[in-house]
Amino acid sequence: MTILGRGDLAPRRRSRRRTPYVVAVLLVALAGAGGWYGWQAWRDSGSPSAKPQVVCVTPTPSASPAPVKAVKVAVLNSTKTVGLAHTVAGALTIRGFAIVKVGNGAPVSGAPRITYAPGDVALALALAEQVPGATFYELSTQPPGQVKLNLSAGFRGLATKAVAAAARARDGAAAAPSPAACSTPRG
Repeated sequence: MTILGRGDLAPRRRSRRRTPYVVAVLLVALAGAGGWYGWQAWRDSGSPSAKPQVVCVTPTPSASPAPVKAVKVAVLNSTKTVGLAHTVAGALTIRGFAIVKVGNGAPVSGAPRITYAPGDVALALALAEQVPGATFYELSTQPPGQVKLNLSAGFRGLATKAVAAAARARDGAAAAPSPAACSTPRG
């Protein structure tokens, strides 16, 4: 009942405050989640899969070039320049290569081509050090133990002895790369 001028005489009802209950439920949920993650970490701490794995990548060595004296070369002229194959074969002979054939080949466009039999990549590398820009082709029809050099319109001459020596050093270093440095993570 309300008396005019005096306001409501009934005691005021207190509103229900839900905030402490919500906070309590959230704290319990957080404690439960933290306990579960902690238990998982403790349980997995003894297993070998939980420890960090150290992966060291060791570079894969490439083929080492063969000694020049072991390389047998067939030199084919695939250009319109008369006598080019004989000139190149003579220069390769002076550098220590064994020439097995000199002749004309089918016209080739682009860079000079070095073809080799499967497993003879070392022979091809030794010749490629002398012929800048040559492209490699592995052919199963190529006789094993020898490589073929097709001189194309892209042939600009043999490498100088200094350039060939630098290429030999670079190929030798690529054939024996230094191992990767590995560090073990500290736990």
